Amino acid sequence: MYQDVNGVTLYYNEYGSGEKYVLSAQMGFDPDEKGWPMDLADEGFHVFTIQIRGYGKSTHVFEDLGGEWYNIWADDVYAFAQSKGIKKFFYTGQSHGAGIGWHLALRHPEVLVGFAALVGGPHSRKGGETSPGRLKAIMSADDPEARRKMAEGARDYYLSFAEKFSGDPELKAEFEGKAQKVYEGQLAMAPEELRINPRKPLSHLKTDEEVYQELSKINIPVLMINAYQDRVVPVTDILWPVKVIRNSKCVIYNNAGHDVHYDCRDDVRREISMFASGLF
Repeated sequence: MYQDVNGVTLYYNEYGSGEKYVLSAQMGFDPDEKGWPMDLADEGFHVFTIQIRGYGKSTHVFEDLGGEWYNIWADDVYAFAQSKGIKKFFYTGQSHGAGIGWHLALRHPEVLVGFAALVGGPHSRKGGETSPGRLKAIMSADDPEARRKMAEGARDYYLSFAEKFSGDPELKAEFEGKAQKVYEGQLAMAPEELRINPRKPLSHLKTDEEVYQELSKINIPVLMINAYQDRVVPVTDILWPVKVIRNSKCVIYNNAGHDVHYDCRDDVRREISMFASGLF
């Protein structure tokens, strides 16, 4: 399904019904439409998954929006909710999708009942404004061999979940299937998708102290779900946010990485459901 907002067209899917709305915005979601955040519909929530501008079936962007990417993505989510007549909703995002959530919480707090950030940082200002993984993707845009290697790496990553769940034939087969779909999806990405460089969320803030001061303005309930083995967002990055955000809670899973929603699918669903259920 498609929705026009702010001069672009966003691709989205809808799960469940009712007025307990959950919105999530990402580059893309699980290729089988399984697990987070779609499974929140099984918990009684009305879920919308939105593909952000610049990616996939949504309007592509050919210019560099500099430090405004996350602001624009957050404004798109806000406009999407308004277009659907949704006055209040719970937002959840993973990694870059959680980055959108921080901007949404600061720009449009009046529409949020709460926010669940999966491995969402915010990132430390140390290490530059763009992550190594993002730089690798940007460099691969016009290099077919580099793109092939990236796709193979993504396939191997999903196959690692098949190995992790080898004792469960159903889950093993699911992740083996995902691995091939992700591989094909990576190869099919357009160069302009790979070139997008949104920088880190809240990129206008240049020190960690400035980030913490900005986060202290957030008053909505925030759940942070992190993973001890996450190499992208170290768990140490979320200690200060927990301290400065008054209505915050943090859950850290030991045997999980940056895709904690795959490592701990049922646990993540239950945590978000329990957290969000009392906010409507």
